[in-house]
Amino acid sequence: MRKKLSVVPFIAIILLSLLGLIFPGIPGSIVLDGINAADVAWMLGATALVMIMTPGLALFYGGMVNSKNVISTMLQSFVCMGVVSILWVVVGFSIAFGTSVGGFFGNPSSFFMQ
Repeated sequence: MRKKLSVVPFIAIILLSLLGLIFPGIPGSIVLDGINAADVAWMLGATALVMIMTPGLALFYGGMVNSKNVISTMLQSFVCMGVVSILWVVVGFSIAFGTSVGGFFGNPSSFFMQ
């Protein structure tokens, strides 16, 4: 049973790679009119802060468990960061910056896999 479950992440990566081939996300032309340098700098700075925060969060969570579970708990923090990064690329960017759906959130298909 355990060997069957260890194949699941590899299948997920293969499926995401195939989705990337089907929806390549290659723009026809690059438009720089709506890009604000301050917004881009803020997003890069916030991303850097999250990347720095992840080891600290792993150490914090590691201090709250038994000594035999520290590595597992720390690894879970880093795996969650990877999963969230993949979800942001697949649908999160579209929900944040896509065309408006009722003025509340963006359309997930507007920038799917881009």
